[in-house]
Amino acid sequence: MGYYLLYFITGIIVGFVNTLGGGGSSLIYPLLIFSGMSPHEAIGTARPAFLLQGFSGWLGFLSKKLNLFPFNLYVGIAALLGSIIGARISLQVPPEIMKKIIALVILMVTMYILFGKKMNNTIIRPQGKRFRPRNLPLNLLVFFLLGIYSGFIQTGIGFLIIIALMLLNKMNLTAANSVKALVILLAGIPALIIFARAGMIHWKEAGFLAAGTALGSWWTSRWSVEANEDTVKKIVAVIAILMAIKLLVT
Repeated sequence: MGYYLLYFITGIIVGFVNTLGGGGSSLIYPLLIFSGMSPHEAIGTARPAFLLQGFSGWLGFLSKKLNLFPFNLYVGIAALLGSIIGARISLQVPPEIMKKIIALVILMVTMYILFGKKMNNTIIRPQGKRFRPRNLPLNLLVFFLLGIYSGFIQTGIGFLIIIALMLLNKMNLTAANSVKALVILLAGIPALIIFARAGMIHWKEAGFLAAGTALGSWWTSRWSVEANEDTVKKIVAVIAILMAIKLLVT
């Protein structure tokens, strides 16, 4: 039962950090691998948590009347299509190589958390529910590519989505997070199905992770807790770096 409680608590932390920006998922893969799963099983078992995180976060933003429809749906579908390709590629990579890839991606993501520039929350906010992007075809292409990455490994996808939305559409952090939630939800559907069909999901463990992640994501999307954001992210980053190093040397 101890592991399951740890999964639930980790899920809450991941939901909190990911809804604010991203990087919390760097804790999940090492935790699952150290508990005895293969790299592919770890990626698969984390999928329900990512899916539920996107769903609960999206509902939270909806409850606050922040829904950039139909733009969020368009880029979400583009990411969904890319995710199909990424998930299939991921399952073809040998486990030992995948473990090293996970560790290196975690290190890069956590270095960004620790040393990257703080995201500017004063960039122009899109007005109205029917937000119109500056260049929809370019947005669709970028989110298709992001979908491939999401299907392949997922870690750090929140940062990449927010950066893309800020650069391409001049969104502020709050608006970008609301779009990100639906993108993660839609991109997670085919990846979940593909990993489930491959037998790479431990459903009981996934349930505890998903419940914690949904709780953390919902609470964070509903209430502002930015006062402790930097501290929490730095703690998560340090723990993730230690885990990634252990993955590289074992």
